[in-house]
Amino acid sequence: KKKIEEVDKTVAKIINDMAMTSAAVPANEEGGMEPAQVEAMGEDIMQEMMKEIEHMTQKGDADNVVDGMMQQLLAKEIMYEPMKQVNDKFPQWLANNKPHLSQPEYQRYGHQYQGFQRIVHVYEHDPNNFPRLMELMQDIQEYGQPPAEIVQELAPDLQFDQEGMPKMDPGGMPFPGGNEQCPVM
Repeated sequence: KKKIEEVDKTVAKIINDMAMTSAAVPANEEGGMEPAQVEAMGEDIMQEMMKEIEHMTQKGDADNVVDGMMQQLLAKEIMYEPMKQVNDKFPQWLANNKPHLSQPEYQRYGHQYQGFQRIVHVYEHDPNNFPRLMELMQDIQEYGQPPAEIVQELAPDLQFDQEGMPKMDPGGMPFPGGNEQCPVM
């Protein structure tokens, strides 16, 4: 419990530092930041994050850092509503698209729907069971992306590439050039 609180404090400090850094950068005439400012801010943020993670790693808490971050990402407040919305739309989508899908595709989407049902059930009955949530999230990833039509209905501005993966807006990324230069993406 104490280690999780320490991870939470570290993540909160990183977020706070990011906010302070962006607030300290003056805006250009259009109200945005100059590309050089965005790049410098991105570098500062990454250096701060790496310093904090390195500090935690030196103390032998690397696994706790990752676990703490995953718990924050899987928190019911963040993930439940989108998971429930996809889950609620799946039955109608399956019914409407069954004639257009091959049997293997229909089965794959059916298994994916069952995975979403399990995730929603855990969020409703045992929302702090992070190991189970992580397991279920990994399970549904085996079936690929949810149907693009469902995601498009829930996020109309989202666009997809040829592989069905959501396109990320490079302008919204803290890394110059977007995902291509992001060390994680």
